[in-house]
Amino acid sequence: MSRNSSAALDSGVVSMPPVLTVRVLGAGVSGLASAIRLASGGHRVELNDESFAVPTVGTALILFSSAQRSLERLGIVEEVRAAAVAPEAGTLRTAEGRILLSMPADDALLISRSELVRILWGSLPPTVHLERRRIEDVRPLREGANLLVGADGVHSLVRRSGWPGAQGARSHGLTVLRGITDLAPPEISETWGHGWLFGITPLPGRRTNWFACVSEHRTSSRTEDLAHLREVVGGHREEIDEVLAAATAQSTLVHGIHTAPALSPVRENVVLLGDAAHAMAPNFGHGANTALADADALGTSIRDVLDGRAAARATSPMLVRRGLHLYPLRRALPGQGWRVASELMMRLAMMEEHADLRDRVLEGVETVRAGISPAGGTKATAQRSRS
Repeated sequence: MSRNSSAALDSGVVSMPPVLTVRVLGAGVSGLASAIRLASGGHRVELNDESFAVPTVGTALILFSSAQRSLERLGIVEEVRAAAVAPEAGTLRTAEGRILLSMPADDALLISRSELVRILWGSLPPTVHLERRRIEDVRPLREGANLLVGADGVHSLVRRSGWPGAQGARSHGLTVLRGITDLAPPEISETWGHGWLFGITPLPGRRTNWFACVSEHRTSSRTEDLAHLREVVGGHREEIDEVLAAATAQSTLVHGIHTAPALSPVRENVVLLGDAAHAMAPNFGHGANTALADADALGTSIRDVLDGRAAARATSPMLVRRGLHLYPLRRALPGQGWRVASELMMRLAMMEEHADLRDRVLEGVETVRAGISPAGGTKATAQRSRS
């Protein structure tokens, strides 16, 4: 610290804390949200991505109250609410249509992933520097940066490069299909069969968002993948058949389920957010919620260490270390908790051999719950959309 800075502190004048240089890799939900939050705090932010593409198929994300609070701090919650739909309730059903659980929506919102990304893009401060490039080595990104944010998804290069043991994602041997149709949703539901599931949720404009999961089966043709899905789940419920009849290959996404290993999200001056830190099965619909919470907590952790007189005496590396010490305390346990819980729910939903027993147990739970709370006062969440 210079003599002038010391004199200013001694005289009661607090110097401005240092401005951090931050590089973010990945322009998905967590990358955009963290860039907005950190740039709005006055830091120099560089956002790196190979394409900066908005998803072309706008399948739905569910946003719970915690995510809405994060969006409020970003200043975009009202815009998100205007672009979303607020469902009233949904049901979990057997392949024969019997209700296993009734699920009130509380205050959850459903919004297309494309629309959420567009809103985040529109809120990006003009000071954020964009670098469109393919990154194959993260080491240059750390040069001259106080902080590197790895928001580069489930197959994160940042995680695989900086964490010991080549921390690759794990496949679960399942195939997810999801899409949108112009059909008004015949119901809001998730159906569990013997080794498959199918969900139906609304989107704004009286459109339907649908999602399905089956045992691993992918071809080079989405038309063939849709045909296989119809063979597996078709003929069980009229509502599912109605949605699948309206589904097209052009509006369908096909992918596997991969999850990240358990790890601490911080290493030196590098932090992992979203799927890079805790990619999870989609069965609780919390992927986008945890991504937004991560970005919010990172911004808060950096802000907290910059407040007060102590920040003016600290160097940038000291501040980053302090901020990254706070961040895992706020986010490591919740992120990993949702990762583990989502995998357990996936295993329950995709059960095949003991699916009948599972259904009987859940029907018993619903009977007891309904008897205790006839008005449906359970705290269960709404239908689960895929993140």
